[in-house]
Amino acid sequence: MESNIEIDASVIKKKLKEVLNDTDILDLTSDKKVYFIHAKNPKPPYIEYQVIRSRGSEYSEGNIDYLNHLVQIDIFSLGDYTKLETIIVNKFIEAGFEYNPGSPDLFEEKTGLYHKPLRFNIDLPTS
Repeated sequence: MESNIEIDASVIKKKLKEVLNDTDILDLTSDKKVYFIHAKNPKPPYIEYQVIRSRGSEYSEGNIDYLNHLVQIDIFSLGDYTKLETIIVNKFIEAGFEYNPGSPDLFEEKTGLYHKPLRFNIDLPTS
């Protein structure tokens, strides 16, 4: 079956940037920006984000109309990141994302950084 609709992979990335570039979030980071997948030599605290999975969630006439995107937002810090975590969770919920609670609080021995992965999902149109 051939699809007549092109899937725009930038839809979710634009949505992530829109939410993460909120001044309430950026003001709590050292570099005042967020990083896609991996930051090179950032100063903590900083945020990385990635799309973990996208799969069809609504179809019509053989086309995928909506994709469900599972995303991860990673906070890296030298200490307590609770304020940043709270703001991110609430901004994402306000933006229509579903929060997937239960991620662990981590400490990375190699870098000496605290790490909090946050996962959310959202259904967005394919174009």
